[in-house]
Amino acid sequence: QYLQVVVLPIPGIVSTVAGVALFGSFWAMIYSLIGIVLGSLTAFLIGRKLGNKAVSWMVGEETLKKWQKKLKGKDNLFLTLMFLLPLFPDDVLCFIAGLSTMSFGYFTGMIVVSRVLAISATCYSFDFIPFNTWWGLLIWGVLIAVIAVGFILVYKNLDRIQSVLSKRFKVFRKKNK
Repeated sequence: QYLQVVVLPIPGIVSTVAGVALFGSFWAMIYSLIGIVLGSLTAFLIGRKLGNKAVSWMVGEETLKKWQKKLKGKDNLFLTLMFLLPLFPDDVLCFIAGLSTMSFGYFTGMIVVSRVLAISATCYSFDFIPFNTWWGLLIWGVLIAVIAVGFILVYKNLDRIQSVLSKRFKVFRKKNK
């Protein structure tokens, strides 16, 4: 799982699901949490210590520019939401977060909370929501639709959300460079 974040271009959900099949939900969750959190912190530190050139080499120049443009001035909020919602390139975003204004302390707290939630949900959802029944497929479809709609709504209202949160929390205030 560590290598999956730092080196291999495999989505975390693939290796986590494979872990569930091999080790069961509980141990897959534990192994995934340890590897993915440590890999995420390493990726952040690569971005922070080695800079733009290293991250560009790791994730690709086009990908880096695309995400930096989307994150400009909204890095804490936008990255937090992206780590909480599944299906985003969160391993790539760990490298990019290292280039942002996000502090290492905030990143560590955010990554631990978001990874615990996401990995636990991934590992245990397969125990509770089957793929081989009509109602299980319906639940999966509704979950995916709700996540997609939720992200679109958040993305379209990001500036407004950023403004409200920045008034209440210091960590979401825009930082001038």
